[in-house]
Formats: sequence, structure tokens, C-alpha cells
Amino acid sequence: MPAAHPEQGAERKTVPAIKRTRASGVFVVLAAAGALAACGGSGTSPKGPSAVAGGKNPPAGPTGAAGCRAPSAAVPMSRDGASSTLALATVDRARVAFVADEDAKAILTFDLDSHKQLAETRLDGTPAQVWIATDGRVFATLRDKSELVALAASRADQPLTRLCSVATPAEPIAIAATPDQSTILVSSGWGQRLAAFEAGSLAAKFEAKLPREPRAVVVADDGKTAFVSHAVGSVVSSVDLVGAKHESREVAMRGFDVHQLRMAKQQRQMFERMKQTNGVNSDMLAAFEAQAKRSEEGRQSCQGFALAKSAAVSGRIFAPQVMVDPGDLEQRPDGYGDEHSHTEAPAVAVIDEAALTPMLSSMTIARDSTPFSRGDARETRAECLLPRAAVVDAKTKSLLVTCYGIDAVVAYDATAANPRLAERRRWTVGSGPSGVAVDSDKHRAIVWSQFDRTLSSFPIGESELVDERTARLDVQKTAAGPLHDKLPAEYALGRILFHAAGDARIASDGRACASCHPDGRDDAITWATPEGPRRSIMLAGRVSPTAPYSWNGDETTLHNHLGNTFDRLSGKGLRSIELDALVTYISQMPAPSPSAGADRTKVDRGRAIFASREAGCASCHAGATFTDGKNHDVGSKHKADRGSSFNTPSLHLVGGTGPYFHDGRYTSLSELLTKSDGTMGRTKHLSTADLDALETYLRTL
Repeated sequence: MPAAHPEQGAERKTVPAIKRTRASGVFVVLAAAGALAACGGSGTSPKGPSAVAGGKNPPAGPTGAAGCRAPSAAVPMSRDGASSTLALATVDRARVAFVADEDAKAILTFDLDSHKQLAETRLDGTPAQVWIATDGRVFATLRDKSELVALAASRADQPLTRLCSVATPAEPIAIAATPDQSTILVSSGWGQRLAAFEAGSLAAKFEAKLPREPRAVVVADDGKTAFVSHAVGSVVSSVDLVGAKHESREVAMRGFDVHQLRMAKQQRQMFERMKQTNGVNSDMLAAFEAQAKRSEEGRQSCQGFALAKSAAVSGRIFAPQVMVDPGDLEQRPDGYGDEHSHTEAPAVAVIDEAALTPMLSSMTIARDSTPFSRGDARETRAECLLPRAAVVDAKTKSLLVTCYGIDAVVAYDATAANPRLAERRRWTVGSGPSGVAVDSDKHRAIVWSQFDRTLSSFPIGESELVDERTARLDVQKTAAGPLHDKLPAEYALGRILFHAAGDARIASDGRACASCHPDGRDDAITWATPEGPRRSIMLAGRVSPTAPYSWNGDETTLHNHLGNTFDRLSGKGLRSIELDALVTYISQMPAPSPSAGADRTKVDRGRAIFASREAGCASCHAGATFTDGKNHDVGSKHKADRGSSFNTPSLHLVGGTGPYFHDGRYTSLSELLTKSDGTMGRTKHLSTADLDALETYLRTL
């Protein structure tokens, strides 16, 4: 949704308290959202002194190697070696789930059989995911603190004890381990790294540089290769774990519409015949060639948050994602993307573990793979356009995928050539299902839903198709205890709306705000729009005080900007209370922190160059938000653009975004600095060392 992308921003502010000056009907809706934020929805609440233990940080233990190896009573139920927002274990014969609750900044302990919360372990930061080693230690990534922390369990009804921690690259998210569990791997989203640690002492071993926004991690059965998904960028990374250089390579993830490929081939043959008889002009031929090239290059992928593998389906790695058609950038459609094709199509890519390539059959896009048909009010079954977590059930060889927006878990046949076309059943769970695990002994799935803070469990059943209405009755939900610091109701409601896939009020084709802004970031895609090509832009931490909005700089308020976006997406629009809530969430969603490990000498040199009159960077990128809020013509007009001047984008967090310019013409900061000379500032005269210093400085903003 490029036109909904405010270009400037500032650092996140504290979420404000709920205003009580609204009409009574409005406040009732906010109060309902507040109940979800504070209590976790309906279900069994923890009671008694052991329900929420402590309220302080877990006791500090030894930080040395001996402390890290301290015993723990947790016995993991799974040995797949990959993390999620929950992990299952037995502790003193109790079957429990350890849950990384980002809103509580804690790890919650649930009893899976009594459906009660047993304990809460308060943390120093926001946990992203949790994983249990075979020796019983519980590991968690603290996303906002850039730490991996090890904890130990003593009793199921007591908080975990902190053993030790280690610094990681910026924004650690997922955890995985080699088959022998000698090495622990951590992906860092903002740091763009895969970091390896010795499992016993957490001593650093190596880091591998990755493309943007890495997320899930799994390790091949032979322990030689790690696979990393990416929220954006149309790739999965493979990392050599045994070579001296630990090199990474990109596995391209592109979707292909067989029908469009067939049509392109037939039309190409027809045009060749027409050319021989002078029956087609050059402009028409060029337009067709561009369309055929788009079909043959395939669709870009996005929403690569999840990976799953299992010895039960050997040699396969599953990567749920979405294949995107951003449209012909030479055209100006009425909306965002190609109006004559499905803008977003769900997919479950299957990667051949040995060949390090996706199986082509799994990348084929079905003609009916959209939740809505353009121009047709008839709805079909909602598709999984925001996949967030996945796991393989070994008994039925089913791939279970959690889906934001539709709040469902979908089971696919993991042995199928194209799992997306082999759906077995689905279950409705709580809002924001961020993690899933399988209790194989009782053959049930356990799901953590962050938005309403509930733990759902349901029997997986057999592999045959089951009526969805029956499956719904099997789901049992357990509510987490109340938050110590309640989320404001507007913020909680806005978060749900931001991820509302399939909501016709937002878009007629099923897209959500999070479709173009995964995790509040950008999708790294340039879209065809009514104004010309426009790249998506990062929202988190970059919105509040920087009107006007849009690349055209013609929207004075975020409310108007979002309303205009819904119109272009053929959405029906939100009620005012909902729009207020969405604006609140967008304005205050968590933002990453730039890496603090940069070379200070380079940073200082880069800052001086940035501020110099010769370079001229600070003349437009000025002030605390690094923008003057004005439109400028810097000679960047694309031939499909209506206008030639564009609003100055903020440079806050610019180092983790891209591609750059309004049409995404520059793939990297270094390319931008070397190829845009004279159009916006002057950098051509700089030495290689000074260019490096300037880029280093920009990455700290």
C-alpha cells in the first residue's frame, strides 16, 4: 500500500494513556480492546500465589561458563532444534509451555493439561522467541536489548532462574541449534546477521552477513548448512556452518503463474509473426515485451517469517510466504499493483535441502489463490496472507502454519508437490497467532496468540479432511494473567486492525497494512500506483511529527492519508474510532535501535561530511527527523510519474531499509551515494574512504 507510507518520522514516544473524553459508545469499544490488552481475552486465569511468581527480574546467576552450564529440570518435548514464541517441555512430570510474551516482557509458564498459567518470569527486555536445549536450559532472545539469555527451570510453578547472557547483533529473533547441539545460532533482524555461539558457555564463534530482515532459522540434518528466512527480499539464505569463511548464499524465491507464462509464450509467437508482416508498431511490441518479461521473471516473495522441517518428511524445508505482483511500473493503475491479476498469492515453498533450491512445483501460483475476486462481492475461503509460524506434525506429515489477520492455523499436506494446494483442515484460534508447537505424545497442537494473549490447544486428528465447523469446537483457550503495565486500548485495537488480512474495509483483495509493512517495516517492493512507481517505506519509529505524508507530500494528516489509501485499495473504510486506533498504533509501534558497534572514527568523519557545505546532505535532510518536510525536484522523475517533485524522506533508520528513491532505483546506500551525484547533494568528489565513512554514519541514524 505505497500511498499509505509516511516518508518521514521520529523516534517512538511512550504510548499515551486512554483519553476518556470520547463519546460513551466509543469508549465502550476502546474498553473492550483494553480488556484484551490487559487480560488476554477469555479463558482460564491463573489463581493463587504460584500463578504469577515474583514481579521482579529473575535472580541473577553466575555469568561465566560454569554458570551457563548449570542444571535445569526442563525436558524438551521436541528435538527439532528451532525456536518459536513458545516451547514445550516436561518439568516434574508436568507438561508445560514456556511462552515468550512480548507485551508482558516475560516468559510465561502454562500447564498444558490443567489449562492454567503457573508462573511468570519477568525479563529485562522484550522476548522474541524461546527454545529449550536437550540439557534443559531455556533460551530466549531479547529483541530490544540485543541479548541471548539462558535460564534454568527448577519447578513448573516457579519462575525460571537466569544463568547467563551474551550480546548479539541488533534485534535477535530466532534460535536454532546444530543436530548435536554444540552450536546455538541466532538470527538478528536489524543486524542482518546469523550469529553462532558455543552452546555450553555461549562464547561467540562466528557471524555471517545476511540480506535484510532475517527471521526463522533451521539447520540441515547433517549440520552443515543453516537456512534463514527473510521477511522481505524474495530470498531464503543458506549459510555454510563448517567452512572457514561461513559464507552465505541467497536462494531466490520467485512465484510463477503457469497460465500467464503459457499466455506470454503464445502471444510472443503471435507478435513474432506480426512483426514479419509489419503488423505491429515498436511501442506496442515494447509494451508486450515488458509484460512478457514480468511473467517470465516471476513474482517477488514477501512475509518470509517462518521455516519448518522434520525428519518425518526428510530433505524438505518448508517456507510459507506470499507471492506479490506489484504491477507494471511503466503504467499508472487505479490502485496499487496490477488490476488484472491477483496482487498477492499465498504459497508454501518447498526447498530441496540437498540441492539448496526451491522445488518448482511448490512455486506455482494457482489461479484461485486470492481471498477475494476483483469486481465480485462473493467471498471465498480466506487465505493465509500473513503466515507467521510453522511446524511439521510427524504423525500425519502435516505442515501447520499460523496466520495473522484470519487468526487461524492451517494444516497442509507436507508430502504434496505443492502443499498450498493440499490443505487438509484449519482451526480458528486467538488473535495474532505468533507461534505453534506440537505435543506429539498427546497429538495436539499448542498455539500462542500474542494480540489477545491466549494459549490455544486442539487435537490434530488424522490426515483426512475434516469439516471446519467441527474443528472449531476442538479448540480450548487459556488466558494469560493480567499485564502489570496495561496496553492502551487504542494501541491494542490498532495492532489488530493493522494485521487485518481479508478485511474488506481496508482492501478488496485481502491485503492488510502489514502486507506492505511486515513488522511495521517496508516490503522492499516498488509498486505501480496512480501517481507512478512508489516504493514502500518503513513506518516503525518514523511517523509521528513529520507531516506532510506520501511521496507527493500532499497529505497533511495521517488520518487523511490512510483514508485515501483505503479508497485506492477499494476498501470500504474504517469507522472513526478504528481509524484513530490504527493511527495510534502506526505512530507508536516499536522501532529497532541502530547498531551501537560502529567504528566511532568513521562515524565522526561521516557526520562531518554529511554536515559539510560541499556534500550538501544536511540542507534538505535537516533537524532531528532529518527532513525539511518540503518537496524538491532532484531530477528523479520516472517516465510514469505524474509529477517531478517529491517530499524529502527522513533518514532515520535509513540503513536498514531500501531500495532507495521514490521508485526504488538504487538497491543499496553505496549505490545511491555514487550514482545520484549532483541531483541531491554532491558525493562524487569523495574518496572511497570518505564514502565508506558517510555510509557508516547514515547507518547510525
